[in-house]
Amino acid sequence: MTKQTDYIPFSQRSGATPIPPQLELGVASPELRRLIDYSFHLELERYTSGRYGGVWFQDHWKRVSQDLHVKHLGRPASTYKNDPVAFRTEIEKICAKGRLEELFDLVEFAARHKDCSTEFKQQIQQAFPEARAAYRLLDGQVAAIGTEQLGEAVIASLDLLDRVGELASRSHLIRAGVLLRNGDWAGSIRESIHSVESVARRLAPDTKTLNPALNKLERQGHLHGGLKAALGMLYGYTSDEEGIRHANIFQTESQVDEADAIFMLGACASFNSYLLYRTQDSDAPAEEGATPDIRSGA
Repeated sequence: MTKQTDYIPFSQRSGATPIPPQLELGVASPELRRLIDYSFHLELERYTSGRYGGVWFQDHWKRVSQDLHVKHLGRPASTYKNDPVAFRTEIEKICAKGRLEELFDLVEFAARHKDCSTEFKQQIQQAFPEARAAYRLLDGQVAAIGTEQLGEAVIASLDLLDRVGELASRSHLIRAGVLLRNGDWAGSIRESIHSVESVARRLAPDTKTLNPALNKLERQGHLHGGLKAALGMLYGYTSDEEGIRHANIFQTESQVDEADAIFMLGACASFNSYLLYRTQDSDAPAEEGATPDIRSGA
């Protein structure tokens, strides 16, 4: 049986969901919504009392619910009721079906309210990385960690790789996204680089690793020397004496993080597309293994 991180879901193998959730801006996944709702659920349990068939908010959460009713939802103070059941239903509705801006406004309101517990604020903050969302809660504000351009670069690269038959490179790029989704930052970086190496080696036959392939492409006029040097420096920290496809320097997860993996996925996707277009536009003679004419969609 394969390990969980080895599994590539059908939706990503088929390209139906080609990018990891960290790059899906404008989307709150069902898991993120569920975890946010659960954070509220636990907080309400902590500050709800009841007896003789009735329930009500206690301590600070009466003020939180009042402020949310009047200041956040914009309703008259006279219509407020100390009714945790109705309040819970309202929160659950926003978490499950509310627009993205409604959901995140609610999160920010609660995260910034002085009477919400520290435990609640920690739990709702943790919901974002746990769900591998494209956002994080930072200092009480929801902020994007990826960019729309990164997501578009990955999709464009996957489409181009499929069109020209670079299936090995495409598979590596998909797997990089899966490992990013699963939290294997080092593995995701390795697969991103494997994807570039696969393209470069096909364009420069008889080379075994990335750097020799880039050197050959530079000599053929496909790659500017300055750009090649910059890429060599960028990828250098993932190399060892065995070559980049054996990248064994990542012995612990602490050496790389999510930001590194997101950046490398977008950078390698863009570089794949660059190499394919650059070699296609060159007047240099095609070698064995060269890609078909990508401009015609062949």
